[in-house]
Amino acid sequence: MKVFTIITILFLIVSFPVLSGGQSEPADKMEGGMMEAMEMPEVDAIVEYSSLEQVKMLAEEKPTVLFFNASWCPSCKGAVRDFEANEVELKGYYLVYVDYDSSADLQKTYGVTYQHTFVQIDSDGNAVTKWNGGGIPELLENVEVM
Repeated sequence: MKVFTIITILFLIVSFPVLSGGQSEPADKMEGGMMEAMEMPEVDAIVEYSSLEQVKMLAEEKPTVLFFNASWCPSCKGAVRDFEANEVELKGYYLVYVDYDSSADLQKTYGVTYQHTFVQIDSDGNAVTKWNGGGIPELLENVEVM
């Protein structure tokens, strides 16, 4: 039992700088005003769906993925939290949230039969690839860069 306690204490001591962000003083008190330089730029990778024309224009700029999700869907909620917390990882893409419950025409166009479905489209509105489920890793794995 003593060995376990010692190992646990050592682990906490060693991991404390990592868990605390590796800083011994608050970021706003860092030398040389580095706080401004460290702020992450705002990323607008996540977009709410408004029209197919809007999405086609986005797809002209960079890979664009429609995310059919529902507010009542537990796995969709988890994915949305993941995307919004890590939006900077999506900076080379557009992720367009489509409300599953109010998008019957769009579902029919892309053959979407249930929520938590992703459809990458090109600038003509054609489906490039489609998959179900997942978060950022699956999105990055499945998107075809054109």
